[in-house]
Amino acid sequence: MNEKNYSKVPVFENGLAQPVFPLTDGKTGEKYDPATSSIVRYCVYVETDYDVDGDGKRDLVKAVVQVPRSAVEGNYKAATLYEARPYAAGVQEDGYPHMKEVAEKEYHPVNFADLDKKVDAHVPQGCISAMDLSLKADPADWYYPDKGNNNSMVFENIDTFDYYLVRGFAVVLSAGFGSKGSDGFNYVGSDYERDAFKAIVEWLHGDRIGYADREGTVETKADWSNGKVAMTGRSYAGTMPFAVATTGVEGLETIVPIAGIADWYSQQNMQGAQRYWPKEMLNSFLAYFCSSRYNDETLTEKQREDMAAFHHEMSLQQIKGGFDYNPEFWGMGNYRLHADRIKCSALIVQGLNDENVSTKQYEMMYKSFQKAGKNVKAILHQGAHITPTMPKRYGILVDGKFYDDIINEWISHYLYGVENGAENRPAILVQMNYDQRKWETADSWETAYKMNLTCEEQGTTVIDTDWETAGVSAENFDDVMGVRSSNMAQRYVTDPFKEAVTLQGTTCVRLRAALKDGDAEADFNPVNSNDADTLTMKLGMHEMSGRMDDVKLTLLLCDVCDEEFDSIQSVDPQRNTIPVNVVKEGGIISGGEVPAWNEAEFATVHKKYRVITRAFADLCNPEAGYEPETAQNSIELKKGEYHDYHIYLNATRYTVEPGHSLALVITTEDPINCLIHKTYSVEIENASVTAEVPMTEAVENRVMTRK
Repeated sequence: MNEKNYSKVPVFENGLAQPVFPLTDGKTGEKYDPATSSIVRYCVYVETDYDVDGDGKRDLVKAVVQVPRSAVEGNYKAATLYEARPYAAGVQEDGYPHMKEVAEKEYHPVNFADLDKKVDAHVPQGCISAMDLSLKADPADWYYPDKGNNNSMVFENIDTFDYYLVRGFAVVLSAGFGSKGSDGFNYVGSDYERDAFKAIVEWLHGDRIGYADREGTVETKADWSNGKVAMTGRSYAGTMPFAVATTGVEGLETIVPIAGIADWYSQQNMQGAQRYWPKEMLNSFLAYFCSSRYNDETLTEKQREDMAAFHHEMSLQQIKGGFDYNPEFWGMGNYRLHADRIKCSALIVQGLNDENVSTKQYEMMYKSFQKAGKNVKAILHQGAHITPTMPKRYGILVDGKFYDDIINEWISHYLYGVENGAENRPAILVQMNYDQRKWETADSWETAYKMNLTCEEQGTTVIDTDWETAGVSAENFDDVMGVRSSNMAQRYVTDPFKEAVTLQGTTCVRLRAALKDGDAEADFNPVNSNDADTLTMKLGMHEMSGRMDDVKLTLLLCDVCDEEFDSIQSVDPQRNTIPVNVVKEGGIISGGEVPAWNEAEFATVHKKYRVITRAFADLCNPEAGYEPETAQNSIELKKGEYHDYHIYLNATRYTVEPGHSLALVITTEDPINCLIHKTYSVEIENASVTAEVPMTEAVENRVMTRK
């Protein structure tokens, strides 16, 4: 582009904002000249309502602001794309060793009720414009070595959104409470965390004070903003858009959450059982991991100790409830409970093979927006925990289109009022599992049809937790479960389908089971199989929670075939990585001065099975169902005493091809998701095993046979 082609205002063609603004890299360091930069960059410190760190002053949270210069010069008012990402300001990579170091340490008591103490607001002593503030900006405020992560650079995603900057959008990044440059403590899944990020939306809308300095003396306004905000981001950064949306804050017009969490309890647990990776089961692990404020050299030892004591108290509060739903601990992070407050639209993006943030989270988010009566759409791809365009400079096409062009169209409509029909896009756009270049649409996530799977065999099946006899390890669990029964697992298999069938939604499995054997008085002889710290190990101990806990069943629904077939599956033991192959270098065009990204496709594997979806449940929680809060009540299991269970697998859409069968696998422990390896066995009534599978079309019911 030549300078004569630049525009001073956004230009929209074919419903999309066009790349008509110049770009200056935010990572240019000493070469960065705020007086000539095409993108105005600076930091603002937005005042919250809380004093989480207890220093007697309202906490300020840092935000990094990027705005096309033309907007700051007053030629137009810019809409904002906002990412609330607690990792952005740095992380503490020593999370596992740290948890071991502090496991037995004693801290001063912390009263969480003190967080609600009223504290006077800062009183501004002057005001500075965005332009004047930017002229004083130092790139070291947003791009500097992270001492908690081998001196890698923080706010490394500052150029992730260049696509939007050259199209006239402002971009704002924040890491929130407990991050370097901000006050307070990271408090995962809390109202305090949510409201700190909400405060930045309020500042952009003109309803809250932001400061040019950490002391809160000189005010600065978002005088370039049109007051309209879209939140986006992946994982933790995909969770905060949902959290903030449930406040109904003015100015938040839409969100594009990617692999976001709707409920923190069911992110960590599932129907009373552990679901997540064992070493990270305490929320305090994530809180510490994101606490880059530890690396603020101006902090006193007392301030660091206060932060550590706060996170230790978080651990103790979580341990009290074990793996069950505790409303006092988990209630604030159950965002779906506040669907009635939602005022914005949502375009939700989720990987159907994401084992980090499960597909159940997407489904709960989707239903919440429907309950609120707001426009909600979904893009479901076959990847794991990724964004369709990744910061590693590769991306997949979404139904033949560039992902960012789709988001461009969506936010151009909601933030600039462009009449492009974006609000009428398909309710569901899903990438097919048998052909990743094929995408299908659905008018609704709910289906009108169900296929019932039943087992007519009499008698009982006993499964146990003897990994060694079953030949099971963390490296091969799915491989073993997918192809054979063992002392540890029973497979219930249908006959092959003659025609392709597509399931869509959440499968419910019902069964009757009883504890067969195990020393309950000894907590089923717990073993620390994954080398977790001793504090995390207390999470499921009877002596801490006062209840029997996490006598686990693991369920898998698999696509199986006598012949090997190609499928998209994760290749690492943690089930978090699906490799991609570059199919066209520079194939994804960003436009303007933004470099192109490589077009990629998912690599496939060649096996006789593919896990479609899975679930975990605790035999001690027979009342537990789909809603997280149903996992509050637990019982003491007695040998031989049967209970009825209804276990909900993670939501999915999947097509079973002709010649393939469905296999329902019922097992005990999954070594990948096993904090405490226990010794017990479970007896299942075969005839009680049924599954209700939501289908896109009418399909005959099927009988399952034990194999």
